[in-house]
Amino acid sequence: MTTESERKPLVRHLTMLAAAAVLSACSSGGASPGDAAPAPPDHPFQYEVRSPPTATYQMADTNTMVMSMAGQEVDMAMSSSATVTLTFATDSGGMRVIGVVSDHTASMSSSMMGDMDLPGGSMTGDLEFVIGPLGHVEMISTPEAAGADALPATPFAFNAPDLFPRFPGHPLKPGDTWTDSTTVIDDSADSPEAEAVGFVGGGETTSVYTYTLVGDTTVAGRTLHKIAVSGVGTTTGAGEVEAGASMSTNMTNTVEGFYLWDADRRIVVLAALVRSADGVMSMPGMGEAAMTMAGPSTMRLVN
Repeated sequence: MTTESERKPLVRHLTMLAAAAVLSACSSGGASPGDAAPAPPDHPFQYEVRSPPTATYQMADTNTMVMSMAGQEVDMAMSSSATVTLTFATDSGGMRVIGVVSDHTASMSSSMMGDMDLPGGSMTGDLEFVIGPLGHVEMISTPEAAGADALPATPFAFNAPDLFPRFPGHPLKPGDTWTDSTTVIDDSADSPEAEAVGFVGGGETTSVYTYTLVGDTTVAGRTLHKIAVSGVGTTTGAGEVEAGASMSTNMTNTVEGFYLWDADRRIVVLAALVRSADGVMSMPGMGEAAMTMAGPSTMRLVN
C-alpha cells in the first residue's frame, strides 16, 4: 500500500505526466502522410530549399492548464521561448531540416509545485525533420530539457505539423479552402516524467485541418499570403505505472490561427496559433482527472 509520504511524489510525477499528455494532445510532432504528388515547379505554395538555405525564428509558447483530480484542483501556467535556426537541404522526401536551438527558457507556476524556472542553454539532442513539397512532416528528433531540475511539463515546443501549413498542390486564389489530416503515434514512455513513475505505454493523435487562403498583405515591403487554419483532433493513450496499475487518456484538441507565407522565398514568415485541449485522464488510486488547457503559440521569422 502506498503511504501518504510516498503518495505526494507520485501525485507530483503523475501531474507532470498529465501535463505532458495534454501538451501532446494539443500539438504532437511525428510522422504524417507523405505528399500525394509533387506540385508544378513554379507553384508558389510549396516548400523548396531557399537561398541562403537557413532561416532563424523566434518562438514563444504559453499554456494554462487546470486539472481536477481526487477532489482537488491543480492549475499550471507554463511558458517557454527560444531562438531556432533552421538549415535546409534537399532530401528524397523533399527537404531535410536541421535546427539549432539557442536562448531557450521555460517556466512554470503551479498551485501544487510552486514556481520553477528552467535556465537557458540546458537543451540536449537534435532538432531534425523532413518536410515534403506540400508540407507533410516526418519528425525525426526534438531536443529535450536536460538536468534534474528540468521541467517536463514545459518542454521545447517545436511542433512542425502545426507550424508549417500543408498545401493542396494546385493553384490557389483568395477564398479557396482545403483540408488535410495527420495521424501521429506517440511513445510517451520515452519522456522523463514517464520514467519517473515507471510508465509504459503510448498513444495516437488524429487531427483534421481546414485551411483558407484569406488574401494578401504587405509587410516590410514584401507581399505575403495570409492563410487561416482551423483544426480539431482526438488523442487516446493507455499504459501502466507502478507494476501494473493502468492509466489512460482521452482528449479532444483544437488549433485556430493563421500563417503568413512568403511565396517568393517559399517560407513561413509567421505562424500565430491558439491551441486548446479538453478531456480526462484515468490514474491509479485517483480515478478520473478532468483536464483543460489553452494558450497561444507563435513562430516569427527574424532572419
